[in-house]
Amino acid sequence: MKRSSVIALAALLAGVWLAQPCPAQGPEAKPAAPKAARTAPLKIMITGKISKEGANYYIQGQKPAEVFTILNPDPKVLDKLAKSGKVVNIEATSVVGDNVNIQKIDGRPYQGPKENKSKGK
Repeated sequence: MKRSSVIALAALLAGVWLAQPCPAQGPEAKPAAPKAARTAPLKIMITGKISKEGANYYIQGQKPAEVFTILNPDPKVLDKLAKSGKVVNIEATSVVGDNVNIQKIDGRPYQGPKENKSKGK
């Protein structure tokens, strides 16, 4: 009876000893602090062609090679570029993912859609 108690006690002590952290592991790593929210929009330069599908306008990017959705389309400006097939340099701000707001086209300021001033009168 005494021998089985010693075996049980040895098994209990072995279990407690194995549950201890290994000294070679070092201290626990602290979780990383959350990243600060981006305050300024990310500006990107795109070289590509303007295209239109339905009522939506896109930039078929050559550099970078990606398709961007234009969130501030001005049909008067973009229709001409889409029909011409001309490659243009666009300065834009990334809104979310591949959605952009155009700031400049070929170095010229881009206004985006102009609101109807007679609206609401």
